[in-house]
Amino acid sequence: MVSNKVKIGILCMSILSMSGLVITSAFSAIIAAFPGEPISKIQMIATIPSLGALITTLFIGVLATKIPKKILALLGIFAVGLGGLLPIVFHGSINALLVCSLIMGIGLGFIATINPMLLSIYFEGEERASLMGKGTAVTSLGAIILMMGGGFLGSQNWSNTYYIFLITILIFFLVMLFLPLDKIEKDFTAGHDGKKMNLMETMGNMNKYVFLISILAFIMSFIYTVYPTNLSIVVSGKGIGGTSTTGIINAVGTVGGFLAGMNLKYINRAVKDKILGIGFLFLASTFILVLLFDSVFIMLLGAILSGLAMVMIMSTIPYYVSVVVRPFELAIAMSIFTFMNSLGGIISPMVLSWLGISFGNQAFLFAGIASAVIGIVCLAAQIGKRVFANSYQANQTNEAVLAKVDADNFA
Repeated sequence: MVSNKVKIGILCMSILSMSGLVITSAFSAIIAAFPGEPISKIQMIATIPSLGALITTLFIGVLATKIPKKILALLGIFAVGLGGLLPIVFHGSINALLVCSLIMGIGLGFIATINPMLLSIYFEGEERASLMGKGTAVTSLGAIILMMGGGFLGSQNWSNTYYIFLITILIFFLVMLFLPLDKIEKDFTAGHDGKKMNLMETMGNMNKYVFLISILAFIMSFIYTVYPTNLSIVVSGKGIGGTSTTGIINAVGTVGGFLAGMNLKYINRAVKDKILGIGFLFLASTFILVLLFDSVFIMLLGAILSGLAMVMIMSTIPYYVSVVVRPFELAIAMSIFTFMNSLGGIISPMVLSWLGISFGNQAFLFAGIASAVIGIVCLAAQIGKRVFANSYQANQTNEAVLAKVDADNFA
């Protein structure tokens, strides 16, 4: 049985998962402080961490087969802390903030890829799915701590928001003390039959559902990024508050995510393989409610639904990836998932701008329609049922049955 210390060591990293969005509650203040800068450039402070994570995914899968994952996790936490604390001193230009966000994103890329790997290594079956849900719940709890704390610290001076990243020091020591040093058992180039394969061959032989599921991660990240990067603009435009109000909405909204994550096991049992489709429909409800109503209460309800959607989708997707791959493919598969997830976040504002969709209400309308369409497609295509039918365990069972049939026929 895996000790609770190991669980704490893995899960506490999830507190930092939403670090890139901490500063979004101060966007209206930053826009006022830098009137000569385009709004799209200021929004990149929250989206460029996805670029850092994207860069990380290009090499983290290979590194994870060479270096203990605990070491990589500690490097990731250090980078998040560095990128989060440097703006306390260097905040005189948007370019400086973007560089710091990039450093933070590199660290987040380490954490986002290594975390599900560790859960897949130490846990199996329903316990793995449950802990991935709890990991997303801890992400929501971390968002509450980071966004509410950051909003409070930055209420007088937006740059003080970054002091919240002192929490990375605590998390660094928790991981260092509680997480064991894992062993490097097998290089990703060695398949189950011992035959050496290069990276492209490994990817080519993967279950194709790895790529389908990762595309869903890309779509989720693309759509969800619209919410935090435009919420402060929508709130300000409705005349119902500023930085502190947006921070409260973001923080309280994560309660839904926390509750969903802690009870994901029961949600899975209730909705079974329909969890992705229902999650996207919850996300669609978020955008529609915030768009149609001028009430802070309704916005809080919408934020809670967004937290529910985030947990249901972003804990299920890496779990689905883990069940369709062979053990030696796990590091590379998780890198593909993280790459697509990061890519969706980084290009979201740029694509919306290219499509001529303006910030604020138009962006929310687009995201609401897109979420509803994807949710309906997931339900109609029975994505969850197809994933389990093509899982590694199911394929092994099918191979065993075929082998027995062949043996019987030969006999």
